[in-house]
Amino acid sequence: MKVLNCEQSKELEKKAVDAGMSYLELMENAGAAAVRFMRKKFSLTNKKVVILCGKGNNGGDGFVAGRLLSEYGAQVSVVLVDGYPVTEIAKTMFSRLSDTAVRIVHYADNAGTVHLLVSGADFILDAIYGTGFHGSAAENLLPLFHSVRHSSATVIAVDMPSGANCETGAVEGECIKADYTVTFSTLKNGHMIRPAQEYCGEIAVAPIGIRSDLINSQEHSLEVTEQADVRSYFTPRNQESNKGDYGRLLCLCGSDGMAGAAVMSAKAAVRCGAGLVNVALPRSIYPIVASQVIEPIYTLLDYDHRGNLQNDSLTALFYALSSASACLIGCGLGQSKQATELVLELISKSQVPLIVDADGINILAENINILKTVQVPVILTPHPGEMARLLQTSAKDVQAHRLAYARDFAKEHNVILVLKGAGTIIAEPNGMAHLNMTGNAGMAKGGSGDVLAGMLASFAAQGMDPVKAAVGAVYLHGAAGDRCAKEFSKTAMLPTDILDMLPGLFLEIEQ
Repeated sequence: MKVLNCEQSKELEKKAVDAGMSYLELMENAGAAAVRFMRKKFSLTNKKVVILCGKGNNGGDGFVAGRLLSEYGAQVSVVLVDGYPVTEIAKTMFSRLSDTAVRIVHYADNAGTVHLLVSGADFILDAIYGTGFHGSAAENLLPLFHSVRHSSATVIAVDMPSGANCETGAVEGECIKADYTVTFSTLKNGHMIRPAQEYCGEIAVAPIGIRSDLINSQEHSLEVTEQADVRSYFTPRNQESNKGDYGRLLCLCGSDGMAGAAVMSAKAAVRCGAGLVNVALPRSIYPIVASQVIEPIYTLLDYDHRGNLQNDSLTALFYALSSASACLIGCGLGQSKQATELVLELISKSQVPLIVDADGINILAENINILKTVQVPVILTPHPGEMARLLQTSAKDVQAHRLAYARDFAKEHNVILVLKGAGTIIAEPNGMAHLNMTGNAGMAKGGSGDVLAGMLASFAAQGMDPVKAAVGAVYLHGAAGDRCAKEFSKTAMLPTDILDMLPGLFLEIEQ
């Protein structure tokens, strides 16, 4: 599903105007679309509607909505929160209110009256800032925002809740929390990216007369993954195929005390179809892992009394790498001096796609320049804390700038960056990003990331395009998690339960 940023939305509107529409017509259609949405959901006759209008074009949409709502029998009050409109088309729409029953109130002169109107409203339309907003809401409007928050009215945002950054999804101060957001033609970044998404409520995309061919051809840099997308990534298995046709995955995972990470990543890799999975791990944890996952082959690593990997084990490991079609590094690996040296050597010598997770990422964070020497696709799968270490910032800062940071890192280091969390972002080096909407808070448990890493690496080993491998794995991982939550609850579900839900999803894909 296509998602546009602010500049791309403006480009789309300009194309519509170049094709024969006018900006005034687009504004009329936008305001009418908001009213049409309300009429479908609610009875409006004699209802008290307060429309909060800014001085830009978002306010112009509000003026249109006010005129039409009045015609449909609502008791409408338009509040000019920042004075008279300043754009020409908004001025035109404001002038059309003069022959209606709409009440006009200036917030600056009648703040007390406005707060009473808000407290007694049945519906509040937020048409203050719209999609062009950035920064924090004006300080003089904060009492108004507080009144809206404490009102019992149904709140409907026009295009974007005021106070939310449509471009980045950031919310830097007070923000209108809507029950519904009516946006036009396509979704915008801020509708899908937290924390702004949390203020949008239920989102409706309404047409405003822009031709579908113009929408379809509009360049974009963000997509929301849908099941149809993921289904297209898979092709039916050839009846005459064998295990060699489905890739050979090498997993360097696990350490003393972290055998579970090796178990879960290996199980996920096998479950997702890799022809052969080779798990390289310390001999000390082999009995634990092999008793839980019998399908892989194992490369056993022996260490001398100083903790250094013995030469024959090192030779065996790189022999396994030479025959692999992808390599997963990091799940439960630890960050010892020996692990660090091994990870860096594997990354520098690999001739196949690399999937780096967990401790592999933490090691990279201290040796980031090695990425400049890699000649194969690299997929990093950090959670916000690991991303913070990569960027030398805080997890809170990462969460406030998820899309921007993911994109910038992917571009700078020429990697595919999977920034995990609510609304996982997959960023490509070319600037395109993919947003995942599956998954739930029940997956916030140790081991979920190991399962994802194994799934992703399995797809990559089978020859799937690395971006599609990342996008598909993230979507299916979340979808399986959603089924776990329904069957077991978010509290009781386990990362290993995700594995048990995958067969049902693959059955749907294969049909």
